[in-house]
Amino acid sequence: MSNPVLEKKAKQAQVIYEDLIQRFGIDAIPTTFVADERREAQFLKACYKDNPFPPPLNITILKKRLPGVKLLFQDETILQTPAIAAVLSACSSVATRIGELRGDNVDGAETYCDVAFAGMQAIRLYMADHQGWEFQKSRILSGIRVNNAFNGSFFKYKAKDGRDVSFHVYYQSQLDKLAAALPFSKPGTGYNMLSMTKDKAEMRKVVSQYDALELEEKSFECGACGCMIRSREEWEATEVGQAVKNMPLIRLDREGKAAKKLKLGKPTARGPLSGIKVLDLTHIIAGPACSRVLAEYGADVLLVRRGKFTEQEQAMLEFDGWAGKNSIQLDFNVPEQLEKCKELIKQADVITYSYQNGTLDKFGLSEAEIRKLNPNVIYANLMCFSDSVWKDRPGWAPLAEDITGLSVRNGSLEQPVNLNGVPLDYFPGMILALGTLLAIVRKITMGGGYKVTTSLTRGAQYLHECTDLCEQSLEGDFSSRVADRANTNQWDNVLVPVGGTAVGYACFPNRATWNTFYPANPDNLRFTDGNTGWSQK
Repeated sequence: MSNPVLEKKAKQAQVIYEDLIQRFGIDAIPTTFVADERREAQFLKACYKDNPFPPPLNITILKKRLPGVKLLFQDETILQTPAIAAVLSACSSVATRIGELRGDNVDGAETYCDVAFAGMQAIRLYMADHQGWEFQKSRILSGIRVNNAFNGSFFKYKAKDGRDVSFHVYYQSQLDKLAAALPFSKPGTGYNMLSMTKDKAEMRKVVSQYDALELEEKSFECGACGCMIRSREEWEATEVGQAVKNMPLIRLDREGKAAKKLKLGKPTARGPLSGIKVLDLTHIIAGPACSRVLAEYGADVLLVRRGKFTEQEQAMLEFDGWAGKNSIQLDFNVPEQLEKCKELIKQADVITYSYQNGTLDKFGLSEAEIRKLNPNVIYANLMCFSDSVWKDRPGWAPLAEDITGLSVRNGSLEQPVNLNGVPLDYFPGMILALGTLLAIVRKITMGGGYKVTTSLTRGAQYLHECTDLCEQSLEGDFSSRVADRANTNQWDNVLVPVGGTAVGYACFPNRATWNTFYPANPDNLRFTDGNTGWSQK
């Protein structure tokens, strides 16, 4: 018995995939989108297993998992699941091309993409599991801090002019700035999950004193961020909306006069990207989602952190992004450690960057300075507003939903509804991974240094475009096909267990694609902490 919702999503994925491979001239391997009706029962069962928190906190994460999973098997107003399936399938084709360029005979390689597992990629944050009290405590405290009355993912407030606003201050430093910029009764440290009920009443009172656009400007001016919730038409009428709409989905530019080709031997068992060094200068979810995809295909990813994984302020949000990475702890205020980072930059084939524009400039780590250190590097860059007129403004995925009209299209102007999970983190990260893979192909074939650019808001705009595309027609002469089964045991388990990590035992959501020539390698998800340099894998 088939699942008609999954079949529809598979057909939608075909439409979006066809657009992608034509848009970027991808030499696609045979691709099948799988609509397996067994997934719903399998996923619901997994919600109750492998819970990272002890009672009664396990109920809190369960309340996130269950609604998220149920929505995967319902029709989507905004087509996030088919779009994710299409981008990840395109990544599989380009990764195969890289393996071929390195000497593998990839004849017969195919991609199978399970659309239910593609949808799960947007709720990875809720599904990942780990054991060990030290890290449990770190994530619990992180969750208590971030789940407060300011959290725009959950709460919208009515401004004086009747328009809704949302605030996005997921770092304590941003919350402190916003609390000081507006007439709140206590400093930012006084707002958390435990005081939420009382705090929401105060939020409503303070917000009602200002017009929505006034609050948006005050939020950005103080170094935090918030926005008036817009319709798509309102967003596209703004200067920044026009700039983002007119950007290519992925901007891929050759930089400088460097012509050195990337020369590598045949891939190892790790995958087609084995031996490629990725220096990860990213944080939270979107940037790490890009480098995790690269790690899944075998890249050696070194993540730069100021402290141990268990000491990260946003351990609740960051954990899933550590999969497949090894970290090095560097404080750029210490000259010797800054020099170590610069040495690593010189050795890197790829650098991924997702901090606010200009954050690392004071350390001599601007894009231009990085390019001087390594003219041949691929610099993969993802921020909220990219290189638009708002390029220096901070931003978060839920803000990208609210400001671009996605949450209004998903609900209404009177009752905006955010998307399922955090797709505007994961999806743009996957788009950046696709762009990085395309840049690696060019680096192998033509040589040179490259810059890859996309953004959270460009990813949001593309979700509008994908939805528009599928509303026109689901019929066509497609290079891909749809099936209700795939002859693989890859998806027998919802979560992939990974031992020997920096926090002990861990489980991460299974990947959505099965490449018959480069099957998933669980060892590629292992992560370590406190390294002194590139790992030897």
